[in-house]
Parts: sequence; C-alpha cells; structure tokens
Amino acid sequence: MSATATRVVRDPTLAWFADHRRGPDADDKRAVPGRPVFGFLGIPFDYAVSHRPGTRFGPGAIMDALDGYTLYCTDKRVSMAHVGLVDHGQVDVVHSFEESYRRMRAAVAAIPRHHMPIILGGDHSITDPAIRGMQERLAGARFGLIVFDAHLDSREPIPGKEHSGHWMKTLEGTFDHRHSVQLGISAPIYGPAYMKAAEDQGVMVKTIYEIRRAGWRETLSQAIAHASEGTDGVYVSVDIDAIDQAFAPGTSVPNPCGLLAHEVVDSVYEIARATPVVALDITEVSPPLDPSGGTAQVAAHIVMSFMAGVTQRDARERR
Repeated sequence: MSATATRVVRDPTLAWFADHRRGPDADDKRAVPGRPVFGFLGIPFDYAVSHRPGTRFGPGAIMDALDGYTLYCTDKRVSMAHVGLVDHGQVDVVHSFEESYRRMRAAVAAIPRHHMPIILGGDHSITDPAIRGMQERLAGARFGLIVFDAHLDSREPIPGKEHSGHWMKTLEGTFDHRHSVQLGISAPIYGPAYMKAAEDQGVMVKTIYEIRRAGWRETLSQAIAHASEGTDGVYVSVDIDAIDQAFAPGTSVPNPCGLLAHEVVDSVYEIARATPVVALDITEVSPPLDPSGGTAQVAAHIVMSFMAGVTQRDARERR
C-alpha cells in the first residue's frame, strides 16, 4: 500500500482503490464478470521534456494519489466497486529514444482487448508510441483523438533535439487528423501558420477564448461529433499543462490563464459517458515541481471521472 493511502483514515466497509488494484496475473474475485476492467500502464519517461524534467515520477505519484481514494466517484455519484483494476506496471525506459518508444508501443499493444487502457506519463511525446500501440492493439479499427493541451505540439522535429512539442507532427502519415480535436490551446509561442497547418489537416482547434465564448456544452458537442463521426471510438489525451498553473503547477511548462481543473475533470467524464472511448493518457505531471502533490491529485481526479464516465456508459448499454 502506498504512503498516501496509509495517511487516509480507512473505513473497511468501503471499496478502496488500493485494495482492488491487482497485477495482470492475479485472480480478481471482486470484479463482476462482464463489467469494465481498467488496465493501468505507467510510462516514466521525461527525456523529451522541453524545459524542466521530472515527469518520470508522474505515474507513481498519480497511482499513489489514487490509492488514497475509494471506488466511489463522489461528485458524479458513480460507484465503481464492481470494476476491475489491473496494474500492468511501468514500461522499462532505457537511454535510447528509439528503443524506449518501441517498448512503449509494444506495452500498449499488449494490453488485453477487454481492458480499458489508462496510460500514465511521462512527457507528452509518449502519446505518439501509445497511439501507434493502440493501432496495433485495435487492428482494423479507426479512432478519433481529443486532446486537452495549451500547446499545438506540431513543431517539425529536429534530430538530436527531440522534445514533447512535436508528437502531433510525427503522427502525420499514420494517424488521420481529420478526426483530431485540440481543446484549450493558448500558449503564446506560435504564429498563424501553425494554426492554419493544423486546421488544413482537419484538426478541430478550440482555443481557451473560443471555449469560454461558446461554453463547454457546445464545445464538447462539437468535439465529440468531430472525433467520433465515422470512427470506432475516441482516444483521450490530457496534458496537465492545459490546466491553469494555479491548479497544476507541477509541470514542465505551466501556463497562466489556462483551463480550470474542474473543466477538464468534468469534460473527460462527459466524453467517456457520451461516446465509446478506447483509452486515456495523462501526461506532463512532474511531482518534483509541486511538493504539495496537488498536481498529481488533479490528475487522479481526471482518472476517476474518466472511469466513472466509462462505467456509466457501460451500465446504460446493458439496460
């Protein structure tokens, strides 16, 4: 049990995340057959962090936070006591970009088909091999992409200067961006050519200002339609730096005037409840940059709301 979990006054009558989490080979007698099973994979990688490293510690910190939670998503009133929680461990990262990415891709591809992957990064570059792994895992399926991020992450990669700001670019040719959505773009480090290039490929880009003018209900309706139309599901990627630095300071490039924490938490829930999702990844959580642990806690709440949305959708489809 994690140090975080031991600090909680534990009520033994409740279903605790830490007690239900098991390894891939363990016999889980608590999960109800046919109900959702969430497969967790950690990717402790920060070789591509653009500024300040530390995201290698993100997966452990998020899992520690989750171990202090019950399986009742209180604000959504969703019980997940019947779901399966499988910890697939962490990818063994080595001192090679190419080999580390190969291992990430293989680890994602190996997650059993009946598990809903929850991938904990790591810097945002891990989304490239994660999506490639999902393409192998779901051979023949087409899925869209909804990203929460302050950055477009579409810079041209320079050999020897790899960073997490070009994974959208490196996916070109293998992923159809006509079904991609980027929500919360705001970082003042681009020019109009970047926006035009993204939208010319079919990416739906919604800046923070545009979201606030239209409202979240309208924005999510458009985003879900764009990502899911003609696809078999939606991959959700959350870069924690999309959230205002007041609420998520523990990240390589914190951003002022970002999205509010509850906006991302609730939006991920609404997406998972409204449409088939194929996976969630959360990236750029850097615990050394936030000694309070608050950023990891926000990430854990995103995970909980995602699980709640998947669980509610599953229950609705069984009626």
